[in-house]
Formats: sequence, C-alpha cells, structure tokens
Amino acid sequence: MASPSTSKSVRMEDIFENTLDGIFVIDGSRRFLMLNRACERITGYTREDIIGKQCQCSSVMECADEQGRSIPASLCPGLQVFRGEAPAGRHRKRLHRKNGSYVWVETQYTALKDENGQVVRVLAVMRDVTESKRNDDELRSITENLREEVLRLRAEIQERYGFSNIISHSDKMQTVFEKIRAACNNSSAVLICGQAGTGKELIARTIHHNGLQKDGKFVPLNCSALSKDQLEVELFGYAKGAGPQANAEFEGLFRAADGGTLFLDEITEMPVDTQVKLARALQDGRVRPASSSQEYPVNVRVIATTSRNVQEAVASGWLRRDLYYLLSVITVETPTLNERKEDIPFLVEHFVSELNRKTLRQIKAIHPLVWPTLLDYEWPGNVRELRNAIESAIAVGSGADLKADDLPNLVRGETVNIFEGDKQLDLPLDDVLASVERRAILSALRRAGGQRSRAARVMGISRSRLYRRMDALGIHPREDL
Repeated sequence: MASPSTSKSVRMEDIFENTLDGIFVIDGSRRFLMLNRACERITGYTREDIIGKQCQCSSVMECADEQGRSIPASLCPGLQVFRGEAPAGRHRKRLHRKNGSYVWVETQYTALKDENGQVVRVLAVMRDVTESKRNDDELRSITENLREEVLRLRAEIQERYGFSNIISHSDKMQTVFEKIRAACNNSSAVLICGQAGTGKELIARTIHHNGLQKDGKFVPLNCSALSKDQLEVELFGYAKGAGPQANAEFEGLFRAADGGTLFLDEITEMPVDTQVKLARALQDGRVRPASSSQEYPVNVRVIATTSRNVQEAVASGWLRRDLYYLLSVITVETPTLNERKEDIPFLVEHFVSELNRKTLRQIKAIHPLVWPTLLDYEWPGNVRELRNAIESAIAVGSGADLKADDLPNLVRGETVNIFEGDKQLDLPLDDVLASVERRAILSALRRAGGQRSRAARVMGISRSRLYRRMDALGIHPREDL
C-alpha cells in the first residue's frame, strides 16, 4: 500500500484552474495580478487582456450596480477591503464582457495579509448569477404585477360595493344608508328585508366590503336552493368518513367564512330543523360538523335576507322567533322601486354608463319619451328588472339615442302576441304572462323529472314560490308533463 508521501499530491494550481468560480487577485492599485480560466470564461477576456491592467470602471471590465450606474472607486468593495475598512466585502454587479454583452456576477472579496498583518492583496471569487438575476427580476415583475392587480381589484370592489354604487336620492333610502353605516361600524348580525330585486345582496356586500370584516371572505349561500340535508352539510361540514369522500373532511361554509361574513340569502326558506342548529351556532359561536363530536370556534358575521314580510314569517313559523332575534340586531328594510320612483332617472343614467363599457353600442342621449314610459310602469321586479330592461333596450336598439321603442314590450304596456303553430292569439297582458309562466313551469318540471325542488332550482326560485305559482296556475303535481 502506497504511503501518503508517495501518493499523487493535489496542487493548488490545479484547484485554482479547475474551479467553476472565477478567481482573481488585485493589488492596492486595482491591478489584476492573476486570474483563472473560469474568470476568462465568465468575462470573455484572456489573461493577456487583463493581467497588469487596472480594474477601472471605465475600461476593460466595466462594472455597474443594479440600477446601471457605474461604481466609483471609493465604493469598490475590493478597495474597501484593501484599505482595511472591512475584513471582507461582497456585492452584485453587472460586467461588460469583451464581446459587448453583459453578465451579472456576485463577487466575494477577502484580504490577503503579510506576516505583519498588512493587507497586500485582495482575493476575489466571482460567480455568474445572470440566470438567478433574471429569475429575481421576473419574480419582482410578477410580484409588482400582482400588487397592481390587487390594487385594481380593491378599487373595483370599492367602486362596485362602495356607497356610491347604491344609487338613490329618495328619502326612503336615506334610512337604508343610515343602517348600512351603522352596520359597517360593528360586527352585529344584519337582517335585510325586501322584495326580490331591491338590491339586498348588493347591500350585504357593501356592508362587508366597508365594514370590520372587509379583510375576510364573503361567503354566500342561497337557503332555498338546497334540501335540508344538503343545506346542513354546506353550513356545518362533515367529518372524515361522513361525506361522499371517506378520507376527506369538508369544513363547511361557517368555518370557511371565519373572520369574514356568511351571507344567508332567503333565510325564511331554510327548514325549521336547520334553523334550530343555526341559532345554536350563532349563540355559541361554535359549529359541529356532521358525524363529528368535535366543535370548532368560529368568528363569523351573519347577514341574512328575506323576501317575505318578516313579521308574518315569524308568526306563521317560516322563521323561528329565537333565530329572528339573533339575526335582527340590525334590520334593513329595502323599499320597492315603486316607492322610490324619483330614483329611476339616476338609476338609468348609472346603468347606461355601466353598459356603455360593455357593449359596442354607445348611448349618448335618452329620448324624452323614455321617462314617462319608465315612470308609468309598476316594476314588479324592482331595480333588477329596471336594469334588465335598459340592457335589453341597448341590445335590441340602434343608434346613439335610447328610445322608448327600444324598451321591452312589457314595460311599454303593449299586448304580446302568442304563437301556437300558425295560430296567432291576441290576449290581455295578464293572460299572456300566465300562459308564459305556466309553460316555463311545466318545462322546468319536465327537465327535473317531475321533482319540484329540482325544478325550483332550475328556474332560480324558491320551492315555496314554485308551489304558490303552481297552485295559482292550477298546475297539479301529477299533471301530464
């Protein structure tokens, strides 16, 4: 076995020449005394080009900082190390290569001292970080773009759900604004009452985005769209082994909204048994998923809505009295559009401005005959119906003026023609609406296989409303579909 003294020794020159990092040595005058092959590869300069030359910012390897500014000698980390101002130095810089291209390098400077402790040379180890710099720049650009997108979305949310987006000059709406302002200053539950189309969800979102929960989630749930079992799972979740995926847990919307707002639309359509569990969760501030013995604390603001007369709903049992008390800490009652017709011109101007940004047809003026037409109509669908009417008028008409003839027939109070094959029937409006509604319900029931709950979801209405309309129109559950 060969002894260590006879084995081939590793020479420092070999290490110096074969390392992947560039290595060079400079003196106090910033002259290059030596450099390795990696340094030649990184800079593009040969030793003959460099040795004995000064490392000046204006010649040979011109170096600049990350802003592209030339680095003066007084700030050169190598000279600072040589002068004893620092034991070592490190910085990232851009080098001008011999072929005219640039390379980003990170260089570490270390003092080389004599036996008296005086710095006589500076050793520099240079690493090519061009790819890393490119990745950093891309990440910085992505981060900046994301920051700008967040700011844009925040501005859009503020525009959409700020108070300025609730258009009104009527006295009745001033009470609503006062309630919204009050709700924004605390975390109490809110109950919003009013007919469909009066903007209840817009008010709920406005309270959330301008209130104490604005940094949390806004989690909506339509209480009329699901069965009792589905509704409870959506609200409270389920433990592992209890849901459709045996190994998965579903936290439920209560926990998903922790720190934010849970929006319960049409609370009076919620089954009474589920209302009991909801009231318990609100009282205790805790929820228990299905098939679980564990309870989870939740900090959630609940905003609920109902299209029913809330006092009648409580009296008739549609809404439990204890749940009503828990939800109605702040009650907001939204007036119908008929009660605030003075707002119609302002609402129309707002909708036209909004829709002009989304359509090719640009409305510049509104014909005077539009106003009496809109003011004479009863608006059973409230603000939502008004917006749909304006959107329809813009879609079907032409020219820069919005004309009364552009408005839907129903709004203009005209008789609608019903066609059955080649037979045309001229009917009064009430008969036309009843006929259209009957056909729509029968079509939804056919699509739902006769299941009324499913048909209600297809039509986007509550089950109770579907039952009422079926009774009014004489549609029986076993009717031939």
